[in-house]
Amino acid sequence: MAQGRGAVRLAGAVLVVAVVLSGCSSSSKSTTAATTTAPAKALSGSITVSAAASLTGTFGDLGTSFEKAHAGTTVHFNFGSSAALVTQIQQGAPADVFASASKATMDSLVTSGNITGDPVVFARNQLELVVKPGNPLGITSLADLSKAKTVALCAETAPCGAAAKSAFAQDDVTVPESEVTRGADVKATLAEVTTGDADVAVVYVTDAKTVTAAQGTAVSIPDAQNVIAVYEIGQVKGTANADLAQAWIAYVTGPAGQAVLKAAGFLPPAA
Repeated sequence: MAQGRGAVRLAGAVLVVAVVLSGCSSSSKSTTAATTTAPAKALSGSITVSAAASLTGTFGDLGTSFEKAHAGTTVHFNFGSSAALVTQIQQGAPADVFASASKATMDSLVTSGNITGDPVVFARNQLELVVKPGNPLGITSLADLSKAKTVALCAETAPCGAAAKSAFAQDDVTVPESEVTRGADVKATLAEVTTGDADVAVVYVTDAKTVTAAQGTAVSIPDAQNVIAVYEIGQVKGTANADLAQAWIAYVTGPAGQAVLKAAGFLPPAA
């Protein structure tokens, strides 16, 4: 009889252990299922990025590295004056992302309903002078623009033109329009000195950095006499590839993009 009761107790113990183990196994499976993360959606396809002309070099480099990091994607670029790009987008030109060299031009697209979400500031820039090689006229400041026969400025509607106008106003500098040649964007304005007849061009620091000694000489403008250009980026409404557009914006505003922009001479997004 005692042996029978012992057998019953043993069987009961085995049953309890089995139930506990079953519960642990079930709990383990439940925890595993709850903590498993679905793989990130792979990016594919292409986007068109309309960007300020002053971003030509940096965005070109970033586009190459982005495509290597995301096989199967293509980033097309449309560079030009921010104001001209705004008009293109408002008239229906294909674009998935817009990167502007001024808050005013980005605000134009926001107001017209062409931007989805809030634009993000991703860089800042300042003005700089570029003169003929060796600086034959001895131009060392904005005040010295009076020494030049021909001054190259961006179109007044372009951000670089608006920035120069603002700097002239705050520093009480006047350049007769008869002595001015206007470029459609900052690249065209710079070319007026490096390959044209202008004596000096008012461009961005980042563009002045691309000039070789044989093409011209850069002349810095002190911060107190300078102005800041704020660059913003946003997704264009109606894009057919929102995932890729957002990935590009994240790339530009992230560590990789910021490192390339800094190396090109851009200031960080925030002071």
